[in-house]
This record gives sequence, structure tokens and C-alpha cells, in this order.
Amino acid sequence: MEGRLVDAEDSMRDVTADELQEELRDLLCLAVVGDHVRWVATGEEAAELAEWLVDATARWRSWADEMAKHLVALGVAPDGRVRSLAKDIPLNWVPDGWLPVDEARRLLADRLRAVAGSANYRRSQASDPDIVRMFDAVCSGLEAQTRAQTT
Repeated sequence: MEGRLVDAEDSMRDVTADELQEELRDLLCLAVVGDHVRWVATGEEAAELAEWLVDATARWRSWADEMAKHLVALGVAPDGRVRSLAKDIPLNWVPDGWLPVDEARRLLADRLRAVAGSANYRRSQASDPDIVRMFDAVCSGLEAQTRAQTT
């Protein structure tokens, strides 16, 4: 009986670690895309968007750090390596060249919605109350950021 309990705990830990790792990657990818958009956005409101993105990317990295801390607490090494992120960022996330501000805002809102949707799903899979609260904070923050880019 004890062996099955250990197996169940290991399985739950592995599922939790997978969800945390995927969210870590999503947030780091979002930060990389945010930095790129900040550099290439053009137009009348480009400076305003760039300022917003400085704060937003810092928040995304902060949430990624929280995911990494929880992974470490589970005894799992977080994976934020460039090669891991590169395979997760589709090439069509950001077009080549300069990006008009309106298009940049639409692109960011789409990415934010996608990452928020994934975080919401991962929150529903979590059983640890601390991890659920962390996903709640990420979901709420991403949804607020999405609204900021669509209004």
C-alpha cells in the first residue's frame, strides 16, 4: 500500500512540475516577444507602448521566477535555457521588420490571451493551494494586461 501512495505522490509531483515548467516557458517566451515588440514598434504611441512593455516584461519575468522557485521546491530543475524557449516560440509570433503600434497591440493581446488561457487551464489542474494562488495571480494579471492593450 505504501508503494502505491509514494507512486501517486510522485505522479502528482511530476504533473505539477510539468505544468509549472510549461508556464515558466510561456512567461519567458512572452517576455522575449515583449522585448522584441518594444524594439520594433513604430508610430505615434510607440513610446507609450515601449514604456508599458518595460513594466510588463518585468512582471512576466517575476512570475517566471515564482514558477522556478516552486519547481526547485519540488526538487525539479527549472528549464529556461534558450534552446528550450526557441522551440516554444513559433516563428509567426512576431513578423519581421518594423511593427505599427496598432498591430503590435493586437499581437500582444493575442499572445496575452493565449498565455492566460494556458495558465487558467494549468490552474485548474493544480491541487496545491499555493500553486493555485500563484496561477490565480498570473491569470488575473495577464487578463488585466490584455484589457490594457485592447482598450
